[in-house]
Amino acid sequence: MMPLALLLLSLACGRTQGTGDDSGATGDAGTADSGTSDGGTSDGGTSDSGTSDGGTSDGGTTPLGALSDLSLSQNDAVVTLLELHWTQTNNADAAWITYSFEDQVLTSPVLARAAGSQSEVLLGIPPETQVTATLTLQTGDESLTSEALIASTGTLPADLDVPDLVQWDPVAAASQRYALTAVNVGSYDFYGPCYVVIVDRQGRIVWYDSVDDSRLTWQPRISLDGTHLLYEASTYYVYDDSVQASIKRLTLDNAQVDETFIEGLGLAWSEMPDGSFVFGYAESGYEFHLERISADGMRSRIWSCYPWMKKYDNGYWACNPNAIVVDFDRNTALYSMFDTSTIVEIDLDSGEMLRQFGQVEGSYVFDPDDSVFDLQHYPNWTPDGTLLLSTHAQGNRRTQFIREYSVNDKTQTLDQIWSYQEPAGYYADYAGGALRIDNGNTMISVGTDGAVLEVDPKGEIVWELDWHGHLIGNVTALDDLYALNQGW
Repeated sequence: MMPLALLLLSLACGRTQGTGDDSGATGDAGTADSGTSDGGTSDGGTSDSGTSDGGTSDGGTTPLGALSDLSLSQNDAVVTLLELHWTQTNNADAAWITYSFEDQVLTSPVLARAAGSQSEVLLGIPPETQVTATLTLQTGDESLTSEALIASTGTLPADLDVPDLVQWDPVAAASQRYALTAVNVGSYDFYGPCYVVIVDRQGRIVWYDSVDDSRLTWQPRISLDGTHLLYEASTYYVYDDSVQASIKRLTLDNAQVDETFIEGLGLAWSEMPDGSFVFGYAESGYEFHLERISADGMRSRIWSCYPWMKKYDNGYWACNPNAIVVDFDRNTALYSMFDTSTIVEIDLDSGEMLRQFGQVEGSYVFDPDDSVFDLQHYPNWTPDGTLLLSTHAQGNRRTQFIREYSVNDKTQTLDQIWSYQEPAGYYADYAGGALRIDNGNTMISVGTDGAVLEVDPKGEIVWELDWHGHLIGNVTALDDLYALNQGW
């Protein structure tokens, strides 16, 4: 996209704009007036009285018209976002913003723009950074570029802690320039306040949204259609009955925000293609259910854990899920119970429990024996159909692994095919997760220890952030921030 933008910018700079053609003392018949001859007589250096001549060199209007009311300023809600506003007199087939800061040159999406007032947001900029931006309009072969505008992003909220960049290998790391996660900036894990953030590869926060009322967020994600973000705001650790739990949709510029309030929402949830959500409903400390809420607010129950679990463990939180991860091809959900170190796979239509993995009786066995998972977090299916999760080492809760298994239904075995032991000095008492990136690397969050790691298949760290012991949520690599500002 950049070469096209630079080419169009060159065309714009080289284009002759009308500035009045008859200021000389000679006759102008048959010259620059394209059929609006003055009769061949001298016009004494006067102009053509504003007669349009088809957009050539004598000051007539062009198909693009003109730009006015240009301004560049901070977004009202997010100080790392800048907004360019303008008015254009005519329609444009294409319009885009080219903006630069430090050694980066970025462009906004190329969109058709109608005559009138317009605006576009500038994304991916760190705080307290000066930015230079130009607007280009194009219709047919003609383009028009504005003068350069300069503005700076603002200062982050005082309580929004910024991670340290420990290391980064741009060659070995995935190509995605940003990562989405959540961070609890309070003094105690799970009790907030929380922020949902996007960081660049240098660990700088380029976007954020604060989660109000000390509600917990740790599983932010991209919407299934890729047009916006979603995150949960759980009241699991909020003891104020007036505060409601919800799942929130929003665009990066906050132009679209929607909140689905869910009574009894626990710690785990997943979006469905029809706009509904499946989630863990905490009826009590013992009774937990897998439920679904439709886009119009209707609730239905898919599966109840306690009637099954009480035969094996009837303790408090035995059924409490820390993750519910849907596989749409299978039409199933992985329901992960951390306290009993067990995962069940539930059919979303019938509510039938199809498989169980872990430490509860009747689960698939592990091969090798010492690959058993314990206090696992965020199990998910990789693109290759393997099971990936974060786990403590059984019997040694100061050691943590990422484990990947192939699932053998014939032998009812979880065969470990890859593992990664998180480095000394990093250990999450709770939370964490791992997601496979499209280049084969794995993005890891070390929960309550506040570290973000990207490791290659050999287990080499290629990107590392340290959030100073703040609880962080799942980490998703992403590249196109403008896709997350389209809305629904």
